[in-house]
Amino acid sequence: MSTDVISIKDIVKLPFRLLYKSYILLYFSLIMILYFPVFSFLLAKKKRFPTAFRFIKGFSRLWLWGCGIYIKVKGRENIILDKPFIICSNHSSFIDPATLYSIFPQHFVFTGKKEIEKWPLFHIFYTSGMNILVDRHSRIGAMKGFKKMIEVLEGGLPLVILPEGTIPDNAPKLGEFKAGVTTLAIQQQIPIIPVTQTTNWKRLQRRGLIKGKASPGVSEVIIHKPINTKGLTKADADKLLLSLRKTINAPLHKKYGV
Repeated sequence: MSTDVISIKDIVKLPFRLLYKSYILLYFSLIMILYFPVFSFLLAKKKRFPTAFRFIKGFSRLWLWGCGIYIKVKGRENIILDKPFIICSNHSSFIDPATLYSIFPQHFVFTGKKEIEKWPLFHIFYTSGMNILVDRHSRIGAMKGFKKMIEVLEGGLPLVILPEGTIPDNAPKLGEFKAGVTTLAIQQQIPIIPVTQTTNWKRLQRRGLIKGKASPGVSEVIIHKPINTKGLTKADADKLLLSLRKTINAPLHKKYGV
C-alpha cells in the first residue's frame, strides 16, 4: 500500500480537507485558550496534577466531539486497574494522545519528545512536570527521562510510551520501535498493554496541509491483551520488542496490508 499517490478522489476532496483542517486548528486553539487559565492553575502544583488530568480528559473528549470524531473501542476488558503498567500505542496522527486520554480511566503519565516544549500553549502539559519530555538526541537527556519514567512507575502510575517516537510520514505503516519501552517494562517487571489506533491517520494525517488526509468519522482503537514480563530478563528485550510490534501491527496489516 502506498500513501504517497494523490488520486483524483484526493484532489476532489482537497477543498473539504483544507476547510476541515482549518476548522480543527481554530477549534483546538479556541478551547485551548479558554482552558489555559485553568490548566495554568492546576499544573502549578504537583498535588493538583490528578485534577488537571481529569480536565485534560474532558478537554480531549470535547475537542474530538467538536471535530466530529467518535471513538470506537475494542478490548476495554484488557485495561488494568490495580497496578502500574505501560500503555504502548502506534503513533499515526496528531489526535492519538486525545483518544488515549479519552479511553483510559486511571491517571497516567505521557512521555513525549523534547521538541514539544517549543509548541505554543500545548507545551504546558510537559514543561509543568506533569508529563515527561525525553531528549532522544542526547544520551544524558535520554537517561534523565528514563529515570523519571522509573520514578513514575514506582509511584504506582501507568506510563504511556509511543515507541515510534514521532508520527511516521507513511503512516499507517509503523515506524521503527525504540527499545526503551521493553527494557523499562522488563526492568520493572510490569505488563505492557499494546494499543493499535487503526483509523486516526485518516482523521488527521501528519503529511502536510495539502497531502495529509483529514475527515470526521470513527477513531477505531484496539486494546490488546496485556503482555506479561514477569521472569523476563534484559536478554529478552529485543524479542519482546518484536512481539510487541507484531501485535500492534496485526490489525493494520489486516486492514491495510502494511
